[in-house]
Amino acid sequence: MKRWQRRSLRALTALAAASALALAALLAFTPVPLWLVLQGGRAGIDDHRHFASQPIARAETPSPLPAAPAPLRWPGGLDAAATEADLAARGTVALLVAHRGQLVHERYFDGHTADRLTAVFSIAKSVVSLLLVMAIEDGHIAGVDEPVTRYLPELAAQDARFAQVTLRHLLAMRSGIAFDEGYRSPTSDAARFYLSPDLEAEVARLRIERAPNQIHKYQSGDTQLLGQVIERATGLPLARYAEQRLWRPLGAEFDASWSLDQGDQARAFCCLNARARDLLRVGLMVAADGQWNGRRIVGADWLRQSTAAMSGLPGPADPAWRNIERPHAREAAFYAWHWRVRPLPGGPPLQPGSMVYAQGLHGQILLIDRDSRMVVLRLGRRQSDRHWPTWMDELVRLNR
Repeated sequence: MKRWQRRSLRALTALAAASALALAALLAFTPVPLWLVLQGGRAGIDDHRHFASQPIARAETPSPLPAAPAPLRWPGGLDAAATEADLAARGTVALLVAHRGQLVHERYFDGHTADRLTAVFSIAKSVVSLLLVMAIEDGHIAGVDEPVTRYLPELAAQDARFAQVTLRHLLAMRSGIAFDEGYRSPTSDAARFYLSPDLEAEVARLRIERAPNQIHKYQSGDTQLLGQVIERATGLPLARYAEQRLWRPLGAEFDASWSLDQGDQARAFCCLNARARDLLRVGLMVAADGQWNGRRIVGADWLRQSTAAMSGLPGPADPAWRNIERPHAREAAFYAWHWRVRPLPGGPPLQPGSMVYAQGLHGQILLIDRDSRMVVLRLGRRQSDRHWPTWMDELVRLNR
């Protein structure tokens, strides 16, 4: 080996050692785990592989999901081939469309398959809403106006004002709890809840910011408290209650799971992991007012209330009076009980339409149109620059 080659090799070796030391130092002083660093600091739909989880068993006999493939009219006037290319280019891994209980369109992209387990992020929030209503129907919880401290009394020791926060406030995300939902910082509350090995310790840090029911502020901490309320009230882990009251009665085709911290506490706000067809079944059940395959899964009245736009709420002005998110943007939505309601075209003023949806990070969207009983599910690796509920709205209107 020539002298200059030896010098270059020594320099590269020293640089590699310095880089390794820098990375080790970074990891020693940051809560971000190595796997997330290697993902560029972004959560991904395969993150369930990095967390402990509790299984949610499929039904012994899956419910029928009749397939009746049919051509669809696509937004933007694109044909089927151009639409599929566009969906794939935008990071989509699954698109399923059902109409009146029949699966009319099912496509997977980027190596994704029907049996691929996927983290659905905040779609989990809508499932927690369903489970809370079921716990009320089962008599485990007296009602939505119960104070959260009845089930989590330790919160009152953190801040006596928690006694004023009801389950209704948490469902509408009007709790007044201080919480940083930022996704760009590893020290935000949302990031700490996502990564912490001890969620109870994170919950113990929560404090009240303002009186409840004054404004709507989307925050994952509210859902985490609801998940823990369900567990305390039912005496069951969240995954087990979901299995007994939702997954098996729904006739789920595949096992699912709920990711946990190191103390077996469910990450209720984010970390349901499921397959596309079973998520579609959830949407079809909602479209049918709580029934599926001849069986009532949840009461129609409760389901309608959970997914209804609200009005006449306290607050300084509209949109607080109606729980409207981003009222002047294309992403505008009425926030219900952990579900969103699409506004009708036109306005102002904004008026709620017939479409409700569950939404998760990176454009995981389960949209239900009550009028046509169409259900559209999109799963993806990234959001892209598209607002998927708006795109789905157009898709539904073209094919009613």
